[in-house]
Amino acid sequence: MSVSRTSAPGKLFLSGEYAVLEGAAAVVTTVDARAFATIENVSTRVSPVLRAVADMVSGDIFTDRPPGVHVNSDVFSANGIKLGFGSSAAVCAAACGMLFEHAGLPINDNRDRILEIASKAHFAAQGSRGSGADVAAGVLGGTILFSAKGARPMANEPGICVKVVWTGRASSTVELLDRVRDLERSDRPGYRRRMDDLLDLAGALEEAYSQGEINRIVELTGEYSRAMKRLGQEAGTPIVTQEHQRVMTIAAETGGAAKPSGAGGGDCAVAVFAQQRDADLFEGRCAKDGLQILNLRLHVEGLRAEPPTSSVTDN
Repeated sequence: MSVSRTSAPGKLFLSGEYAVLEGAAAVVTTVDARAFATIENVSTRVSPVLRAVADMVSGDIFTDRPPGVHVNSDVFSANGIKLGFGSSAAVCAAACGMLFEHAGLPINDNRDRILEIASKAHFAAQGSRGSGADVAAGVLGGTILFSAKGARPMANEPGICVKVVWTGRASSTVELLDRVRDLERSDRPGYRRRMDDLLDLAGALEEAYSQGEINRIVELTGEYSRAMKRLGQEAGTPIVTQEHQRVMTIAAETGGAAKPSGAGGGDCAVAVFAQQRDADLFEGRCAKDGLQILNLRLHVEGLRAEPPTSSVTDN
């Protein structure tokens, strides 16, 4: 059966934000919001990501310019505001997979190569910023430990109760990264102090997730959120927003911990709990406080070819 459509999932950071840029491992899991790519007679100039993908595959898997690709990523936003699941990385992965399939190179036989090309394309489209963890999660699927050394899939789902809360506002990862880099240039000791805290905690969280130490994950997640907040204060940028702080407070009061997912400044917060009853109590408290819980399934399949009759949801 010929492949007419491919898809790739979004992602959430469970740990490792900012520290991953300094060599620490981040724990990243996929979510069941998917970008769907098709071959269509459209111009790739409409999107820097699609243009970067086209540039990367030209002269590689195609001797000339590749055909146009259209990617539907509507589920990554609400009322025109992005939710923060890594839509550009999912678009990049889905488009790259579609072009490989169109060239007669099946995704399942070329996943490592697709990851390499998609990572380079996304890095270029982002102005040479970012870790690449979101692309790796989208291509590989499931939950991964990601660092500069590469991605290592975790065999099982994180054994912890996770709730995802949308802050109601979008953020710019590029702008936040630039502000943190400004701190590094203007106050190297302050930057080093804050980053060393995150590096230590990221290492501890990597071990806790690898060992399934649920209570330790909750404790360290709370510490990580506070370390992210201190980094933002030092850099003069709201990595932890007022909405994040509300989520963090409710999570702590209901037996869990919460933190921004990704660079912060908006988008989503992830709250973790050792017990389902605590997670349910947290969800009820959020509803009373007007905070929107996003019902997402985690640890879903990565980049894949879609049969022509499949639905647009992950099953």
